Amino acid sequence: MTILLKHKKNATFKHPAILVLLGFCFITNIVPRAYCQSLNWQQFIDAGTNAYKQTDYSTAERYFTSAIDASKAEGNKVHLGCSLNDLGLVILAQGKTAEAEAAFKQALEVKTEAYGSENIELVPILNNLAKLYCQMSDWVQAEKYYRQALIITEKTNGANHPSLAVCLNNLASVFRQEHKTEEAKSLIKQSITIIESNYGKDSLATAVQINNLAKIYADEGNAEQANKLYNQALSIRQKAPGQNSAEVADNLNKLAAVCRSEGKFEEAESLLARSLNTLEQANGADSKNLIVALNNLAMIKRELQKYDQAEAMYKRSNIIAENFFGTNSNPHADCLDNLGDLYTEKQDLPSAAQYYEEALNIRKKLFGDQSQEITISLSKLLEVHRQQGNYSLAESEGKEIVDILEKSPNKDKSNLVTSIGNLALLFREEGKTEQVEPLLKRTVEIDELPDSGCSKETLANDLNNLARFYREQGNYVQSQECYKQSLALRKTFFGPDDLRVAASLRNYANLLHHMNNNDEAEKLDEQAQAIERKNNVQ
Repeated sequence: MTILLKHKKNATFKHPAILVLLGFCFITNIVPRAYCQSLNWQQFIDAGTNAYKQTDYSTAERYFTSAIDASKAEGNKVHLGCSLNDLGLVILAQGKTAEAEAAFKQALEVKTEAYGSENIELVPILNNLAKLYCQMSDWVQAEKYYRQALIITEKTNGANHPSLAVCLNNLASVFRQEHKTEEAKSLIKQSITIIESNYGKDSLATAVQINNLAKIYADEGNAEQANKLYNQALSIRQKAPGQNSAEVADNLNKLAAVCRSEGKFEEAESLLARSLNTLEQANGADSKNLIVALNNLAMIKRELQKYDQAEAMYKRSNIIAENFFGTNSNPHADCLDNLGDLYTEKQDLPSAAQYYEEALNIRKKLFGDQSQEITISLSKLLEVHRQQGNYSLAESEGKEIVDILEKSPNKDKSNLVTSIGNLALLFREEGKTEQVEPLLKRTVEIDELPDSGCSKETLANDLNNLARFYREQGNYVQSQECYKQSLALRKTFFGPDDLRVAASLRNYANLLHHMNNNDEAEKLDEQAQAIERKNNVQ
């Protein structure tokens, strides 16, 4: 289920809600300028900021470039640093990550010359750099800059200041992505202590941090602890803003996600219905705030095979998206994809393809032909065309996806690996075996790169796919080597009693049977059976 759910020197946080960071949102900062003296420079900055807020990025870029020129002419490093930072934000909003990185780094260098390396005025730029690296999935660099921001903030504002809680939350968000869950939980718990001491245990800001902690437990699969924390946050929110609030609806959404992960679909359905009803009472029946709630409830209806109800909700959310964002908007494209998913499940493939193609055309207009955004719809179209037996179209879409992702500056190559693997499986289904092996080997090669962003689990899966291919081709020696590597990885990564280890043992045993090594195969089957018994699998 998809739950789509500023920093100033010595600032006093008058409203606890300023710390609302649902889903570990990052902090983006346009540097404060209360100290500005140059009228011309200020006029450029104000005009650029207004254009930025209206998402008129080309105009904003021109104004901030003029502000840079003005600050250079007056020899003011403080103004220059501010202008470069703001230009970086505008460039980043346009997806130009390399140019944004250069602007932020230059801004940091200039502000460091003006203030020194430990001044609180550097924090907004450090946060913006970290946010950029998060978008690039470069978690090492993101961690580095969030750490710097945290150290400066703590040294300047103290260990109990609300701004430090924000820094802790940002760093925890990176640890989550790096699967450092214990470190992430420790930081969020520190953040909760700070917020409680500043605003009280029943404040909305406290509820936000409790939600963030619950999210980590949910990621770990600890549904019991996640459920407990989400209910705690829900209780706070019900007391504070009232029953009919967006905050209450959000917590109901999160509780539903936990129930869904446990397979409690009816309970999740009830919670999502309450969430939708809460938002309708607070915002009206046609509010844009209903889009996510309708889509989430439609998703659970699909899982319960209540397709007519799901379709009605998807169409209602689509109408709202069109009314508020327009027919050529990404929210509208998302709604079209949802309808396509529904029709795919119902095996109405022509209707599914129609919705996916419409969504694809919208994203091409919005983001261009080479944007990663269009791979969403291309992947869905590929699957429809595969099911229809239209392999030529499916191949073309698969190759286009791989080509786009190969050119992406994103350091996380997990999506690329998945797309190459999907293309290999498509060729295998067509019987084009000569094209399968190079692609499967390539997925393993990318997985093994130290900065690919691919997990050991992904590597184990891709080795398993390669082993299966070799087995089917009668190349038992290479198949055996791949199965051994996959098994070893799963034992190390998941532990010896994990069901995925049992699956690897079964696969390896199957190969050994093909090799007429039945005694060894039976030993592996017995090991797999013992693991399955421990996990209550018959």
